Amino acid sequence: MLIFILLFLSFFQIGFLGIGGYASTQALIEHEVITLHHWLTPAQMADLMTFCRALPGGTGLNSATLAGALTVSGQYGMWGCVAASCCTIGALIVPSAFWTAFYSKIQEQDKYKSFYECAMVVLRPLVPGLIAAAAILMMRPDTFGTPTTTPWDFMVSIFLFLATLIGIGVYKFNALFMIVLCGLAGCVLY
Repeated sequence: MLIFILLFLSFFQIGFLGIGGYASTQALIEHEVITLHHWLTPAQMADLMTFCRALPGGTGLNSATLAGALTVSGQYGMWGCVAASCCTIGALIVPSAFWTAFYSKIQEQDKYKSFYECAMVVLRPLVPGLIAAAAILMMRPDTFGTPTTTPWDFMVSIFLFLATLIGIGVYKFNALFMIVLCGLAGCVLY
């Protein structure tokens, strides 16, 4: 029973602090799920992040649901659905209700409008940095390889990363199309 409470509280914290979207909370999710509680391994987390981005819907919702289900599926079997629900409610419903009520109160009062606008001006430049931090966090030795221990994996990872960056950034390919291409290239190259 304690695992469900811990899942709810962890994902409540993630959802509560997740202003600015999922990219800003990836480091917090990894800290809670991997470092603090050891619910998932770094390799499982990398697979989860990749899978969540390929699914329709919000990445935060997908990651909360899948992390909850994966966390307890080995120990509790079918209770994974309950854990997934705890994570989803903790990550999305409760914090969203709080922030919606809070923002609506601020918008109603004229004296706080300048504070709100100032806060948004300060937070906007932070989002690209948080996205870059999330990308760097995904470049771990167990998912990306290293030049000394696994040079082939490392070079393939660098190639696929740069190809994806160029494909999406320069040629404006669809992200799902690039995921499929990288998956096919990974199957051929590995």
